[in-house]
Amino acid sequence: MAQFYDGTSSIFVEAYDAFYQYANPQIAGDVDFYADIARNTDGVVLEIACGTGRITLPLADAGLKITGVDLSEGMLTAARRKAASYSEETQRCIQLHCQDMTTLKLDQKFGFAFVPFRSFQHLLSCDDQRKSLKAVHRHLDPGGRLALHLFDPRLDLLLDGGDPIPTIKGRNDATGRRYQGEVLRTEFDHIAQIRRDLWCYAEIDYNGATLREETREMALRWTYRWELYHLLALSGFAVEAEYSDFNRSPPAYGEELVVVCRAQ
Repeated sequence: MAQFYDGTSSIFVEAYDAFYQYANPQIAGDVDFYADIARNTDGVVLEIACGTGRITLPLADAGLKITGVDLSEGMLTAARRKAASYSEETQRCIQLHCQDMTTLKLDQKFGFAFVPFRSFQHLLSCDDQRKSLKAVHRHLDPGGRLALHLFDPRLDLLLDGGDPIPTIKGRNDATGRRYQGEVLRTEFDHIAQIRRDLWCYAEIDYNGATLREETREMALRWTYRWELYHLLALSGFAVEAEYSDFNRSPPAYGEELVVVCRAQ
């Protein structure tokens, strides 16, 4: 299937801000978390998988120079459209590029890089994960920092017949359009540690009628805590801190897996 967020006019791109512009529990506080690290790290900031600019734009608006990269031109088009509503000073703080995180090639170094909202888990093999981490390492200043956000795998959610993902709903403030997302089918490859969810996204009118809908598969690879630590060490990173949310709560089984590390 196509990449989940492919297509400038894709309903999956259009619905993203409707579902995630306002923090749900998984990402509550993440913008402030990344901004705090960025302010305490020298150099330009690099956001990998920046999407529609949900984090990029607030950081730039706070005066931080930030480069965002994403594989989806559709998501970047949405980010550029949103950036146009910001001040010229904020826009000068932003650079956006369409690139694959496994083959990252930018003509500058960064003091801090981060991969938000589980985007690292779109890499479906250890080989791609290592390629990405090595690519980030090459782009960091000596001693530069990297933050990753994954989920800590809950075993009961990785079994056939486990709890279904709840239906998600939201409204895009910029367009006024309302959307709903529902998982129709889930499949697991336990050897490769990949979960595949078939999502149905629908645009809904004010009476609840469906205006249009489309299905697309999202595949995510789950990575265990110590597997991630070994991947980071093999790629030249030393873990400095780990949290279970963006309030810096201590690690906890089955919660968010937020790791901050430093390039060695």
